Amino acid sequence: MSTTEKYFIWQPATGITDIAPPWRDLAASEIESIKKIWAEQQDRLKGTRQLAEFTERLSREWAIETGIIENLYQIDRGVTQTLIERGFQAEFLTHGSTNKPISYVLHLLRDQQDALEGIFDFIAQRRILSVSYIKELHAALVRSQEYTDAQDASGRIIGIPLIKGDWKQQPNYPTKMGVVYSYCPPEQVASEMDRLVAMHHAHLSEGVPPEVEAAWLHHRFSQIHPFQDGNGRVCRALASMVLMRAGLFPLIVTRDDKTQYLDALEAADKGGLKPLVNLFATLQRTQFRKATALSENIIAAGADIDSMMQSLMRTAEKSRESREQDQRRVFQNAEALEEETVAFLETLVGPLRQVLLKISPHGKASVSRSTSETSHFYRAQIIENANRHLDYHADTASYRSWVALNLVWERKASLVFAIHGIGRPFSGSLVCAPFFEFRDDDDEAQVRSTVVPVADEAFVFFHNEPFSSVRERFRIWRDKVMTVALKQLEQSL
Repeated sequence: MSTTEKYFIWQPATGITDIAPPWRDLAASEIESIKKIWAEQQDRLKGTRQLAEFTERLSREWAIETGIIENLYQIDRGVTQTLIERGFQAEFLTHGSTNKPISYVLHLLRDQQDALEGIFDFIAQRRILSVSYIKELHAALVRSQEYTDAQDASGRIIGIPLIKGDWKQQPNYPTKMGVVYSYCPPEQVASEMDRLVAMHHAHLSEGVPPEVEAAWLHHRFSQIHPFQDGNGRVCRALASMVLMRAGLFPLIVTRDDKTQYLDALEAADKGGLKPLVNLFATLQRTQFRKATALSENIIAAGADIDSMMQSLMRTAEKSRESREQDQRRVFQNAEALEEETVAFLETLVGPLRQVLLKISPHGKASVSRSTSETSHFYRAQIIENANRHLDYHADTASYRSWVALNLVWERKASLVFAIHGIGRPFSGSLVCAPFFEFRDDDDEAQVRSTVVPVADEAFVFFHNEPFSSVRERFRIWRDKVMTVALKQLEQSL
């Protein structure tokens, strides 16, 4: 007797469903700020080859990661970075750096990059999404893929010819751990895709935020699974189209994001779209941080004089008064977050002191905060944490402050919440980046300092984001940081 269970990702009774109201509750408050500040930065670099090179690097990263997450191939991390920086050349893919033939991988990478560049053209031409364009997009993404895996009658995995740019002709019901996952059957794909596109256009008319629409379109497309293979790549391409049309970054889901990505899709299968929206917002913040660092590095590498003079003029045209208003708003938000962080850490001092006294008679816990005389403290640690662990350019000239939870037992440690600028020139956004600093005496009685990261991402906030939204996001982020920090402390006692 078969014990196979069937799980309906696409529900036969309803088909794909619309966004559950109120969709405004799903929106991520920081996205509009990212959009505006990135638009200003693009305008500053408009017409320069530096901006073109940045966009090229972004498209290479998208092309690489969208295939890795599909298990089309694997590429070593170091080689991945080289390919992003220098392009898709055979000499950068050495034996052992990928698990598939080098020529095959290069063809896939170029196809995927070409497909994304095609989306840029699609947006520039102000074309509207259609079923025929989705088929075009699929054909472009799988241009060099001739076969896909299938299961024969005896259960063996075999390669069969891939249908490109047209709907599947056979059901694609993958089986995992005894569970058959059921997508839309072939005979209903065409009508469901028509419904998907019609709903998407209705959402655009209604003003659904891009991060919400990208998540909805991605998930509902994945429920239909209209193609024989390549559905995941098309999902991420369509989500990227929505985001880029809104002036945001393409959706780059890396190998490190895969578990959270699959969990968010599973939550969406059960009716909860918010985790997927939150993930897309997180990935936008990641690309925003990279953009500030990359733009800084690209500009530093040199630019033609005419382009940079034009950029200088555009920067100057933004009035001094406007820049000062941006600074005042975001600096006030920073000071409010500092106050809140001090108050929060003070609630932990008593319990932590008791813990440390059980370990050492000299156990102490206290909270300190930067002043105008001490704001330069931890500068080296801040830069190390930003460059090595959190992948952004720390600007400590525009703004710098910190709050520290100081702990003493046989060791000395400080949990530091450092607030400073991100990227140059100052864009009206600040970042809070936490880290643990452990200070120990070595054999020669010299103090050795070790910086330990306690967050996967720094907290970015913006001059044009309401403080109520900043505070809500900050508290959620801070609590996650504290969970990691306390675990790190436990391992260090």
